[in-house]
Amino acid sequence: MNLEHELSALKLAWPETPELRLELGVRRRRRSRRPLLVAVALLLAALAAAFAVPQSRGAILRFFHLRGVTIEVVDTLPPAQERPLGAYLGEAATLAQAKQALGGHPLRVPPVEPLPALHVAQGAVSLLFADRGQPVLLSEIGYSDPGILKKAIGSSTSIVGLTVEGGQGVWISGSEHVVMFPGAPPRLAGNVLLWQAHGLTLRLEGRGLTRARAVELATLLRGR
Repeated sequence: MNLEHELSALKLAWPETPELRLELGVRRRRRSRRPLLVAVALLLAALAAAFAVPQSRGAILRFFHLRGVTIEVVDTLPPAQERPLGAYLGEAATLAQAKQALGGHPLRVPPVEPLPALHVAQGAVSLLFADRGQPVLLSEIGYSDPGILKKAIGSSTSIVGLTVEGGQGVWISGSEHVVMFPGAPPRLAGNVLLWQAHGLTLRLEGRGLTRARAVELATLLRGR
């Protein structure tokens, strides 16, 4: 599926272009910025409209280059059960083993002591910690790994593109979606922030997690 073709195929109802009247005394630099601002506004509107089309969202997610993660938009979710966030995370691992699984990249951890238990499953490193009394799951994948973390989302699930720590990411919320971790049975997932930074693809999940809090937690992670 070609993203450029999908965006160009979208039928957007744009308002008529208003008549522009430039007054004397308006600075030239201010006028020169208007085409850029208009172009940015049109691009954001086009992306927002495209995210509303299930067939387009898969292409846009590929456009964001979330390596190590495969996300598929489906009409019907595959069979899955609701399980605790700490279930099927893989074998217990030391910090050195976790870093080795990430290709030598430093592990990103929340500012909590002691360090939560680490788990490794086929290249994915996960840890569970409490934030404001609620469990939050942090998973990390090295860039060099294939799509080992798989997601299936329905047409009613909300997907928002955003920038986190200077990298591209998506916020998935609303209706439950299905996540498939390596070596684990499919399970229903809650709100999720996915992003790329520090040579890793990172994932934060929590049923009570808001987008603002998820982004804030992402900025609080530190390398170990």
